[in-house]
Amino acid sequence: MKVTYFSLSFPELTQTFVFNEMKALGNLGADIDVVALSRPIDNISTLPENYGFADRIRYVTAVKRRSVRIAIMAKGAAELLSRGKIRALWRLLTSRDGEINLPISLKFSIAAKLRSDGATAKVIHCHFGPAGRVVAHLKRLGLIDAPITTVFHGYDLTQYMDGRSPRVYRELFEQSDLLIPISDLWRSRLIDLGAPPEKVKTIRLGIDCEAFGCKARSIVPGEKIRLITIGRMTEKKGHRFTIEAFSQLVSRRPDLDLSLDVIGSGPLLDDMRNLAQDLGCADRIHFHGGMAHQEIRRLLGQAHIFVLPSVTAADGDMEGIPVSIMEAMAMGIAVISTQHSGIPELVSHKQSGLLVPESDTEALSRAMEQLIISPHLIQAMGLQGRRIVEEEFNEEKQTRALLQSFNRITEQPGSRSMDRLTVQE
Repeated sequence: MKVTYFSLSFPELTQTFVFNEMKALGNLGADIDVVALSRPIDNISTLPENYGFADRIRYVTAVKRRSVRIAIMAKGAAELLSRGKIRALWRLLTSRDGEINLPISLKFSIAAKLRSDGATAKVIHCHFGPAGRVVAHLKRLGLIDAPITTVFHGYDLTQYMDGRSPRVYRELFEQSDLLIPISDLWRSRLIDLGAPPEKVKTIRLGIDCEAFGCKARSIVPGEKIRLITIGRMTEKKGHRFTIEAFSQLVSRRPDLDLSLDVIGSGPLLDDMRNLAQDLGCADRIHFHGGMAHQEIRRLLGQAHIFVLPSVTAADGDMEGIPVSIMEAMAMGIAVISTQHSGIPELVSHKQSGLLVPESDTEALSRAMEQLIISPHLIQAMGLQGRRIVEEEFNEEKQTRALLQSFNRITEQPGSRSMDRLTVQE
């Protein structure tokens, strides 16, 4: 099956889960390629090369020269007329885009990329609602007719919605064949926004459990007790609360040899370093910035407790279900997190970890202490966490569910793969 990913910007350094999904689909026999509108200017990622997709990415750029834009539109219009799509051409010329606001020539160019290059796509697959909106708009105009699927992660149902009409996804809901929230919470949110329930199916993000060796954790008397947190340095990751709670614990329990590894880069990194200095615990906190996955796994292998107290940011941004928590659980590490977004769907309170209220530094610090003074909980919760990830957040299992959904929608009466379109930039 040919699956074409469409993205507004690709590759994004923080979206390794997209590459993992692409690789997993490829392992199951899917033919994968990517169409994207841009590549981040400051992106020096080698992810496409590392995952073997460097030659599968095709970029669509807006043409500045007026004569070229006119030529693209003329070819596109002729193609539509030759296929008898007079109504589609009329909609294209008279439609109001709203926020999408793409030039007609760019719409033709995107459609040409989506419909070209060898085997015709059976499914156009998008991550995040804004990308899905663009493809749905093209489908409504008649420029493409392949089934559309869109994965919703959290940003697209929280921060992105701020200041926008609740009907912002109406066109996507109408034109999509499958809407894929990564949590049951987002499934409910989509239905509340007007998505047809029969089009909404929760499919979890998953991880390759075999890539994360699991071991029972224990604290040997007198050894350094290692806590670790991993996440981009943004407000929703709750790093401020991790550092403040850790500082409280250090002050309350001077008898313990404690350390905290902080992995992640981003706009708040300097602020977090300054906070650690101000609280007087900078000598116990190690800021590593961004790290390669191999190094992250090495530090996870040394850790006793994983901490990620996610919160709702001031701009409304929220988590989906953090992959970093899945990876820690897969390695048998007890987790402390918050009652935020879809996290309770992953972390079972008092079974695979502890959950505290958002933004509650005192509760977070007490949870750290509770696990440290109860080593049997660290071991039991860590092993239970591994079982949960293996059963419910297993990459292969979730990818098979995704591929089965692709097969189902392409076999429905009326679904069509895309014919080749000859329009080129």
